[in-house]
Amino acid sequence: MLHHNRIGHWAITAGIAAVPLTGCAVADTPDAVIEISNVQFSPMDATVGVGDTVEWRFDDGGLLHHVESPGEFDSGITGDGTYSYTFDRPGTYTYTCSIHPYMTGTVTVRRETSGTFVHSNDSGGFR
Repeated sequence: MLHHNRIGHWAITAGIAAVPLTGCAVADTPDAVIEISNVQFSPMDATVGVGDTVEWRFDDGGLLHHVESPGEFDSGITGDGTYSYTFDRPGTYTYTCSIHPYMTGTVTVRRETSGTFVHSNDSGGFR
């Protein structure tokens, strides 16, 4: 089963106020984080295991981005907040920003859980 969510800067859920915070986690920690700033992904490439969650953090001064991997996941257009996606099967998933098509990256999903990053180059630039 695929799981994804998008949390915007102004997103507030009324149900959160009803949840007791003692002894429980409000949100799960992602297995990999990809920052979006300076019109690039950092790191561009990540390697995770089946069942792991990748979180994209939009921190580009409000500049709009749209992270997608056609047929797999779609963040919608946003300029702030986060988007998370949990991968349920192994493979290599190419993603891009449809607004800035030169922004690309990959998520490699291995059969075992790993949660490690693999950088495509040392400069952190885009391909």
